[in-house]
Parts: sequence; C-alpha cells; structure tokens
Amino acid sequence: MKILFKLILIVGVSLYLVLPALAIEFFDINKPRIEKLNLSINKSGDSDLVDLLVEQLRNQMPKTLLFNIVEDSAEPSFNLKISPTNDQKIVSVTLSGAQGQGFEPITTGLKFRNQDKEYVNLKSAQLGNFLIKNLMGIQGSLGGIVVWSGTKKGENKNSLIMKRFGSDIQKQITYNLYNNTGVSWNPKGDAIIYSAQTGRGSEVIWQGFIPLRLKSKSLYFTEGSSSSATWGNNGNIYLAKYVGERNTDLFEYTLVSGGTGPSLERLRKLTKHMAIETEPALSPDGKKLAYISDRTGTPQVYLLNLSTKKSTRLSKKGNYNSSPSWSPDGTMIAYNGVRNSKSVIFRVLVDDPLGFETQVSPKGMQAESPVWSSDGSIVAYQAKKIGQQNWKIYYSLSSGSSAQRLTKSGNGVDETSPSWNSGLN
Repeated sequence: MKILFKLILIVGVSLYLVLPALAIEFFDINKPRIEKLNLSINKSGDSDLVDLLVEQLRNQMPKTLLFNIVEDSAEPSFNLKISPTNDQKIVSVTLSGAQGQGFEPITTGLKFRNQDKEYVNLKSAQLGNFLIKNLMGIQGSLGGIVVWSGTKKGENKNSLIMKRFGSDIQKQITYNLYNNTGVSWNPKGDAIIYSAQTGRGSEVIWQGFIPLRLKSKSLYFTEGSSSSATWGNNGNIYLAKYVGERNTDLFEYTLVSGGTGPSLERLRKLTKHMAIETEPALSPDGKKLAYISDRTGTPQVYLLNLSTKKSTRLSKKGNYNSSPSWSPDGTMIAYNGVRNSKSVIFRVLVDDPLGFETQVSPKGMQAESPVWSSDGSIVAYQAKKIGQQNWKIYYSLSSGSSAQRLTKSGNGVDETSPSWNSGLN
C-alpha cells in the first residue's frame, strides 16, 4: 500500500505541474461573465472520511464562482471521484474529463491526521485549489483567511472577525474595548497589524496570528484619528502622520524586536506635499507605493516611484477615489470610486497612461474597501445592496461578476474593511 500511495502521489504532482496551460482560456481577468465549469464530485466506496470530504468539497467549489456542481446525468465537463484506500487515513482522488476532451486523468492521494470537521475543511480547500490550478490555470484561494471589522448596533466599538474562504466558521479575534479596523498582514502571513481608535488617540497594534495569540502589542500612537498602517512585502510598515493642521505625509518604518516585544523605528519620510496624503500600499515588488492624495482638490489614487521619488496620478475619472489595493502580481490596482453618488469598485492597469477603469462590483449596490484574493481571481469588499441597512462583506470575480456574500452575520451588524491573507496556512 505504501508503494501504491507513493506512485499515486508522484503521478499527481508531476501532472499538477504540466497541465495548467490547458485551462488558461477558462479564466481571463479581461473577460467578464466567465462561463462556469460543470463539475461532478462523487465517491466510490463507503468511508466516513470520504463522505465528509465529498460534502465539504461540494460546498466549497461553487464559492469560487468558477464552478457549477452537477450530477453525472447533467453531462459535466469534468468528474472528480474520491475513493477510500486500504489505509484509513489516505483517500485516492481521480480527476477526469468528459469523453472527447482529450484530458488525461489525474490521480493523486490525500493523507489525513484525523476526521475533525474543521481540519477536513482545510484539506478539502487544498484539494479544491488543486482542481482550480489544473482546470483554471490559477492558484486558487480556498482556505485563505479573511479578516474584517464587525460592529453590533448600539455598541460604540468594533471587533475583528475572521474566517477561512470556503468555510462557514467565523471567529472573533479581538476583545479589547477599542474600535479595531484596517488589518494588514505581514509577508509570512503569521502576524497582523491593525488600527485601534481609543479615547486618547489612534494606535497601531501588532498581534501574532498563526498560531493565534490573543496578547497584542502597541507599536505606534498618535493623538486624534489617523488612517490604517499597512505592511509591505519588504517587511516594512507604512503609515500617514499629521505634520500640520491640514497636512498628512507618508512615512516608512521598520519593525524591530526588543525585550518587550516588537516596536517601530522610523526609516524615512516619503511625501512632503501640502495636502492630505493617506492610505499607503506598497506594490508586491516593493518598487512603488500607491496612496491617496487630495493635492488636486479631491481624493485621487497616486503612484510614488520609490527610486525616483516621482508621483503620478493613476485614477483619471471621478471626484472621489480611495482605498487602493494591489493585485498579487502587481499589474493592477483596485479602488473604490464615487460615480453618480454611488461608490463602486474599479480596477485599473498600473501601466495604462489613460487610466481606463473596469468595474468589478455589480450594479445596484454601494461598494467600498476592495481587497484581492491571494491568486488574484477574486476581489472582496464591504457593500450594501439596495434596501440593505448594514454593510456586509461580499466578493466578485476580479474580471467582474455578480456579488456573493462572504459572511453570515444578521441584521444590526456592520461588516467593514476586509483583509485577505496571502495564502493557505
């Protein structure tokens, strides 16, 4: 059995690496209204573990907005068969295509430590990303962690809530008495920083996340309110700081470790314009900084070249654009812009001199604070549908699609400022 499993695993991995080009045509960020793939997920043989895995996967795959789960009678494009093996901790998985497609079947194996439902959900996410990689040519974002701020009606504070994409379990992760918002992840994805509005002013707080440590550490304090700090892929932290009565500039800090825990050490001042400049976001390659400035009289998205120190305006339309968010590959920025008194999520190519914007969020809803999934296929945001009283977290394909609810809170709870971890941890 050990020899058989090794063979299955080796075959699965080798095919995993050579097949993605097959499906590039299925997902293209520049082609909205993508046609979903019809996928059947079935079991072969009796096993409690297989039953649970099939149930979880059938629930997860439609959430990617890339697949319809259908029965074999509906003539699916692809079929996934999950089978038990002689080892109760190992299942065999075979992906095959419809007759005439020329798709060579892929067989691989999954090993499980236990049958805990939350653990099986993680393994199911791993398998789901395997399918997305081989059928869509993208990495997949199932299992990635999304954190947002939640505020109950009548309370004067908000807490941070988390869930894994594809799971139905939500967990509160902060319990202080402040307003917590603006989560940003470190490059490793095992710690976060966030802003806490206190009675004295605004703090930037560090918290270890994987494993989750409830004890947090204040890194920075300023009187009054300020925008959230962001963590760059280079490990440095970027924030806006008041330098005058109506003037904020952007600064770069490094995180240093000491006997009492991490703290911030200022590296350099990045902007010095007589305007409000805020919401810094470092590009994935560390060469540019996106930010918001009202130097022309209205908030707009700008790009700062960190080598030349030259800034250029990216957003070309509208009188109010904010919340820039880089795509994982650094080619695009998503932001929210107000058009005809409604806030909408757009994306724009960074190197497009005309700043042509493509709408991501659907019509008929207010949408703000975009954030990309780790594979770039999805943009999540806070939104209100027509007639809806509270902000909720939704998401759409980055190519543009209908909106899907990410969270499950009821009426009387506002959900704002989502942040997406860089991968499955």
